[in-house]
Amino acid sequence: MRFRVGWLAAGAVGLAMVSARAQAPAPPEEIVIGMTVAYTGGNAAYGTIGRTVDAFFRMVNEQGGINGRMVRFISYDDEYSPARALELTRRLVEQDGVHLIFRTVGTPANLAIRGYLNEMEVPQLFVATGAELFDDPARYPWTMRWNGSFRAEGAVYGRYIAENHPGARVGVLYQNDDSGRDYLAGLREGLGAGFEVVEAPYDVTEPTMDAQIALLQAAGIDVFANFGTPRFAGQALRRLGELDWHPPQIQANTSASIGGVIEPAGIENAIGNVTALFAKDPGYPGWADAPDIVEFHRFMAAYYPAGDPRGVFESSAYATSNALAQVLRLAGDDVSRANIMRVAAGIVDMTVPNLMPGVLVNTSPTDYAPIEQFMLARFDGTAFVPFGALIDVGD
Repeated sequence: MRFRVGWLAAGAVGLAMVSARAQAPAPPEEIVIGMTVAYTGGNAAYGTIGRTVDAFFRMVNEQGGINGRMVRFISYDDEYSPARALELTRRLVEQDGVHLIFRTVGTPANLAIRGYLNEMEVPQLFVATGAELFDDPARYPWTMRWNGSFRAEGAVYGRYIAENHPGARVGVLYQNDDSGRDYLAGLREGLGAGFEVVEAPYDVTEPTMDAQIALLQAAGIDVFANFGTPRFAGQALRRLGELDWHPPQIQANTSASIGGVIEPAGIENAIGNVTALFAKDPGYPGWADAPDIVEFHRFMAAYYPAGDPRGVFESSAYATSNALAQVLRLAGDDVSRANIMRVAAGIVDMTVPNLMPGVLVNTSPTDYAPIEQFMLARFDGTAFVPFGALIDVGD
């Protein structure tokens, strides 16, 4: 029997109005993991995250599962809609009986489901956002992020600009929500005094980034900080190329996907872009012989051949799935929701494949920020090439 439900298109969903606490997780002979992610719509580039996770746990099951239990992974298409994410998360908990919700993508979706999952005491693990409001164990003990802090990442870029472009006028494209404002606040902190920042926020309903790019060009910016999510970051890159305008660029980690963002927008429009990575770019030739990247490429060829073996989204999803598998193994015979959360909140120096050298995963009951290190990298037309030392952004 194959213990798997693939990524399902979101249709009309009737949800039973039952207590999720009364709805026990699936039988003990299996572990059920739920996720929502955009497989369709403007942010469908994120869909490869769900497909990578699905492939990873198919591999785990072929290798005997986790502590003798098979893993059933269920994901639904939330179309990057917070309302759909909540509706489908309720389905995962109340109908599918998941042990935990894993790697939901995006700040808006995770905000939409956080209150519900904490009320129902269901782990919301390793969420795919770096918004700092997801590191709040006192108020939300069942929610833990994965990505490095957006605010800390923004500060890294600010310091880089201050050192390499003193006195520059900095233009910032950012999503008008908590994630974008975290990036902006961090950038300002890192820049310090003496820098003018020109803001160009956008809402997710906007069809193009033409107006934002026109605003920044008219303002005469010297450096462009592109903090957009994949769809909007790609639109901005493409528009820069159409205008033949090439200011030095910062590209947020969340959109540093070569296959999902840069290639569709035009590789020539991103050459020289600087980003901050906590996971390796698997397309960088310098990692070709690294054992974890060799294994990742083998995994992609065997279990997800349609995916991009150079993709940072795929690489990050593979890393996070490895981390979750380690948590579940450490949970032993007790795969209750409470024990899974207890183990996740007590990680000490966990080594995870595909993270940058020196990046270790640590958590505690009072610190729900697993990743607190970055390394700068520059796009050379083929891959993001790391440079400089590992940057620790932890307290």
